[in-house]
Amino acid sequence: MSVQKSKNPTRGLTSHYEGAVYYRPRSILLLAPSLDIGPRDKTHNRKAIRLIIGCSRPVQVCFDNAERAEGRAVLVSDKAQLCNIRGLDSDVALVDVTAATPEYALLSEYLGDRLCLQLDPLLFAELLPRFIAGQDGSLSGAEVAGIIARAAHLVTGVKPMPLKYDPRIVRALELIEQLPLTEIGLARLARVVHLSPDRFRHLFKEVTGSTVSQYARQTAVWRALEIISRGATNTAASHLVGFHDASHFYRVYSDMFGVSLSEKSNPRKFRRIRCFN
Repeated sequence: MSVQKSKNPTRGLTSHYEGAVYYRPRSILLLAPSLDIGPRDKTHNRKAIRLIIGCSRPVQVCFDNAERAEGRAVLVSDKAQLCNIRGLDSDVALVDVTAATPEYALLSEYLGDRLCLQLDPLLFAELLPRFIAGQDGSLSGAEVAGIIARAAHLVTGVKPMPLKYDPRIVRALELIEQLPLTEIGLARLARVVHLSPDRFRHLFKEVTGSTVSQYARQTAVWRALEIISRGATNTAASHLVGFHDASHFYRVYSDMFGVSLSEKSNPRKFRRIRCFN
């Protein structure tokens, strides 16, 4: 993923940053004057539903089967095999939501079996000024949460509400949030919630869209980032949440976000803002 330099000469005069990515548990809001996520970018592997909006100009979305969509607003299923997202001088807003969020549940139901859907950009007219203004990293965590929820509401016509899960899966999710990564396993969770491993595996995947190991690794990354936001080192945070070592944490982070955790090796010119309660 790269954020390209805008042709607008008034942009970037006060900072080398040319966009911002806000991340909160299980959702991301990326705002940039221009965006080019190429075919080899690891972020395509994230199991997420993406809403891509060109505030100023259309964006192009390409898939592994050579199909493409172009428009001012495109909704992409987590089942689609993305290979490229491009918006030059489009003032791109990318809303990325993963399983176990109210927004994901709404958008997944809305998409159904469709892999990609072009939307009327006028749906998002109220959000466009906030998308552009937020490119400088000035949005608060509460604003980001509100924008992501509002975007899903505008697409589906339904306001996101707290999810209601099978109580046994809720208990398993609570344990995953509490236990170190090394202590989380399918057999242990199934035993705690009084389900057979096969039944638990099926029910967990049905609710979260992920395997236990995938969900646990991603949860551990979010937990580590929250600890880092309170002043801990990357190494200390990775150990606290149960990664084998800091290198393991860095690899999972890179797989999730497609960029190194280190600002020194960050090739993308955007601010990264952690938004936690």
